[in-house]
Amino acid sequence: MRTGKQSGIDIGRRGAWHSASLGLLLLALLLAGCGGPRKVLGPPTLSVQEIDAVDGRFVARVRIDSPASMPVTLARFDWSLTLDQASSITGSQILSETLPPVSGDIFRIDLGAVSALPQLTALGTDSSITYLLEGELHCSEPSVHFPLRYEGRLRATPGKPGSFR
Repeated sequence: MRTGKQSGIDIGRRGAWHSASLGLLLLALLLAGCGGPRKVLGPPTLSVQEIDAVDGRFVARVRIDSPASMPVTLARFDWSLTLDQASSITGSQILSETLPPVSGDIFRIDLGAVSALPQLTALGTDSSITYLLEGELHCSEPSVHFPLRYEGRLRATPGKPGSFR
């Protein structure tokens, strides 16, 4: 027959101890949830959609996709374009755009005068050249920068003079 004590601990005190332990555990779980969702900031990806001749200049339409779980404000893209592993041109493009979480957008990059890229001007629909667009994307919020790189082949777009894909 039991008299109110078990293993030398008073049952009333043991129950209070379990209640306090349970309360502390519940508090710890609630506090862990207060941290909010985990923020993810991964490197964006770059792809070239098209290069067009516009008013005597080549303009590239590039897509930047951000996997970040938070908005990312793009400030500048310092770039280099290499054609056929030989000639390259460089530049810097101010962007000042904010990408919403897990999204992307298309931006125009001024590649310079048409005369600076004679390989493109001479390109027909029956031939292609390799290209590499790479550079560093600077973000102002959060303050980070990412190296970006995209390789592909360009060919003149049929029926659209001065356009390359």
